[in-house]
Amino acid sequence: MIIGPNGTGKSTVVCAIALGLGWKPSVLGRAKDVASYVKLGHSEGWVEIELQGFPGRANVVVRRILFRESNTSDWLLDGAPATVRQVNEAVSLFHIEVGNLCSFLPQDRVADFAAMTPSRLLQDTQQSAGHPDLFEWHTRLMDLGHKLAALQTRLEQEQSEHNHLEERNAVLERDVRRYEERLELEKQVGALQIRVAFAEFREAKERYNAARDEREAAKRTLEQILSRKEPLQERCERAEQQCAKADIRRSDLVKEADQALAGLKRAESSREQLDAHLASLGEQEKRLETAEQDRQRAIEELLRTINELEQRMAEGPPPPPDPALEQQLRAVKSEQRVLSEDVCDMEGQLSEQRTKKQRLHTRLHETQQTMERLNTVRYQRLQILARADHDAYEAVQWLQKNRGVFEKVVYDPVLVMVNIKNPEAARAIETCLSWPVQRTFVCQTRADYDLFTHELIDKRHWRLNVVEMEGAQPLESYAPPLTDDELHALGFDAYALQCIDAPTDVLRYLCSAAHLHAIPLAFEGRVNPARIESQRQIKRYISGDTIFTTTYSNYGQRLPQTMSRVLKPLRNFAHVGDMAERERAAALLRSLQDEMDQLGTSITQMEQEHAAQTAKLEALSAQRAPLATQIQEAQAAQRDWERLQIRCHTQREQLAHERNKPSVSMQRQQLSESRRKVAVDLFKSIERSLRLAQQLAEAHARSDKVCLDALPLATELEACRAELRQLQVQIEEGERALREVLAQFTEVKEQTLACRNRAHQRLDEASDEVRERVEGLLDEDTESSAHLASQLERAQAQLDVPWGVGANVIASFQARQEKIAQLKRTMEDGRHVQRQLEEDIAQLEAQWLPELEKLIGRVNERFSAAFARMYRVLTKGLGCAGEVRLSRDDDYEKWGIEILVKFRDTERLQPLTGQRQSGGERSLSTVLYLLSLTGLSRSPFSLVDEINQGMDPRAERAVHDQMVEMTCRAEAGQYFLITPKLLPSLRYHELMKILIINNGDWLPERLSLADLVRQKRARLA
Repeated sequence: MIIGPNGTGKSTVVCAIALGLGWKPSVLGRAKDVASYVKLGHSEGWVEIELQGFPGRANVVVRRILFRESNTSDWLLDGAPATVRQVNEAVSLFHIEVGNLCSFLPQDRVADFAAMTPSRLLQDTQQSAGHPDLFEWHTRLMDLGHKLAALQTRLEQEQSEHNHLEERNAVLERDVRRYEERLELEKQVGALQIRVAFAEFREAKERYNAARDEREAAKRTLEQILSRKEPLQERCERAEQQCAKADIRRSDLVKEADQALAGLKRAESSREQLDAHLASLGEQEKRLETAEQDRQRAIEELLRTINELEQRMAEGPPPPPDPALEQQLRAVKSEQRVLSEDVCDMEGQLSEQRTKKQRLHTRLHETQQTMERLNTVRYQRLQILARADHDAYEAVQWLQKNRGVFEKVVYDPVLVMVNIKNPEAARAIETCLSWPVQRTFVCQTRADYDLFTHELIDKRHWRLNVVEMEGAQPLESYAPPLTDDELHALGFDAYALQCIDAPTDVLRYLCSAAHLHAIPLAFEGRVNPARIESQRQIKRYISGDTIFTTTYSNYGQRLPQTMSRVLKPLRNFAHVGDMAERERAAALLRSLQDEMDQLGTSITQMEQEHAAQTAKLEALSAQRAPLATQIQEAQAAQRDWERLQIRCHTQREQLAHERNKPSVSMQRQQLSESRRKVAVDLFKSIERSLRLAQQLAEAHARSDKVCLDALPLATELEACRAELRQLQVQIEEGERALREVLAQFTEVKEQTLACRNRAHQRLDEASDEVRERVEGLLDEDTESSAHLASQLERAQAQLDVPWGVGANVIASFQARQEKIAQLKRTMEDGRHVQRQLEEDIAQLEAQWLPELEKLIGRVNERFSAAFARMYRVLTKGLGCAGEVRLSRDDDYEKWGIEILVKFRDTERLQPLTGQRQSGGERSLSTVLYLLSLTGLSRSPFSLVDEINQGMDPRAERAVHDQMVEMTCRAEAGQYFLITPKLLPSLRYHELMKILIINNGDWLPERLSLADLVRQKRARLA
């Protein structure tokens, strides 16, 4: 028992024990750093504790050195340097639980003991008393209980999910059965397709075998026919040689006869000509009189014609064309030709100039359009966007073509949609809008946002910024911090939002993203920052070419802090686009306009010249016409005179010819002489004909004899040839039959190969189930392909009937079926684990609970007895009692020890808490509970610090007596009691050691307590 006044350092002993045994300062409820336990004015301190060793073993000495500056410790174990882990291992062998309030209760933790939860009290009690494995068993039970609870929760969730999935699948079961029937039908169709293919292959193979047999038979037949051809050809060749010799002889005779016949024909022809000539001479003689009369009439007609012509010619030739007219006409033609060439050249040049003017007009129009585009803000912004963000520019082009697919308007990027109303604000607006904001597309609905992102970001992988404003705050909710009057009073001109135009949803986005409704602008920079800071309403504003950002401290006087920076150079929102390109377009426009004007003047001049030349050409044409007419008339008269001369000359020649013809008597004499010559020639011709006729008869007689001699040879040759022709017909028929058989064989072979490939392809492409279904049937299948095809057609017709179940529904059903099966497996495994956990818990509880109930029973017995003994003295047996009870729960972590006490006979037993009882009652109950653990604790010592605070003297005395009685037993462990006061006439025991801490202004060098006791006794006597 350690006694000493307050402030003398009694609790320092507690701290020294805790720190010296390796525990952290937090168990003391005081300072958290070891440096705080070093005595003031010293840089280090030390604690040394000696623990009684086990029988037969030396004591254990632990020394801890504390350093203030480094807040660290050094350790010595039995005089040797050690680590804190080694110290903890050495101390743990003695079952010392400094952190357990049931064994070690510092002054600052007394209230904590009363406020301990029942579960914490149970854990500390198990650690300090009872079976050594109680706490470990309980910890394992808590761990197994947590696992079991988590497993049960998971099983309940899985069972709920399982039931939900089964309910959903039950709704689709009929459709799924139909789908399964359809799958079965598809398998039947697949199997029938394979069987049909193999049946066709089998039938094709049978046709192939038959065609092969027919091919071999046709080959054998043709070979037999060909074997008869060679002997027959030899007979024909011999007969042909003999007939050829006879033919040569007969040909010679025939040639001789032909020559005689040809001579005879020529002689006959000559005789006929001579006969005709004689007849002609006779006719000529008869026509002599008539011819003379005709000649006289012709001469008279010619004389009359010549006379008429000479009379017409007597008038003399017409005058030739006037040379002056011809000269004048040639001059007019020459001038007209020159003018025509000039007019043609001018028309060509004029056409070229007009074409050039049209091209210039087209270029001028294109340049004007270019200037209009360059002067358009949207075009400028789009060009900026194209250069800075190609994906966003392509998205604008895509959006322009596909706006009809969206529910509402999807706005182009902010850069394109915003219009600066006040050019002075352009630079400020561009500074307020970051580039990510400027390149952002704005959608009005969530559906449009999803469609836009799916088409352009997900599919095309374009990097775009897009927002959707459905459900966003209305524009009216973005109220400015100051009214317009207040804003103008501070020197501002307007808010940034007031300086732009844009669709409402774009303005809403700019208010939420860039806070344009709260950023005021002062174009001339005449604002007072101090006044603005004093308002505390504006956090960001722009004055002139500077942007200011003000923040206010959250502490102290909440002073403002303002940062400023120069506005960004005006780029994206400038009203002029690409100046260089614009200047080039303007220069080109001026150049084209000048060239157009010059070309117009040139064309006008050329048109005037062309008109003048055309008028001259028309005048020359009018002048040429009468000249040409006069010359043509003179030339026509001259041509008529020349034709008259030619005709007169021709008539004179004909007249001379008629007059020069011979007389009739002379002609008759000439005819007689000619008739005599013809008669002589006719006699000679007849004589030659007779001679040739005799030669012809002799040649025919010899030829007939040769023919009669060659007739048997010809008969034999013809017979051989006939037989050979018949054989050749047979050969051709055999070859044709063989070709047909070969063609049929080739066709059947190709069909067979195609059927085989198709059948094997069908089999390879089939699913495993279909392949297994047909593999056993293919070798034994005897049904025809037509019958199988009929079955296939019926099955395919059933399969083509609409069935109305979507593949996604079936996929969902199958996915849920798999999930149900997986959940069943998981739940079965979980239930197995649950049974195992329940068995483990039951086995462990069978070990833990009896020992725990035994411990609680013993503690309750001691606690109740201690309460009864103490309060019999204090209250003379009036209804005060205490009880220790085990609190049970399904969760082992919530099991606990309830300390029930009552201090008045009118009360019921109530749990000991940190609020319900008074401080003395709590101290009393606490110390009695701790005393009840004495003798049961496994720790070699226990400690309580100022547990008697708040007790009245009677209670304190009774508690002291109880402590002496229970802690001074032979089987009790070492016990430390620290108290600041001491009642007179207390009960003591010879096993007690009393330590008194003396404190005062002065103490002698040597102090004898025995002398002090004698002096005290003398005074009392």
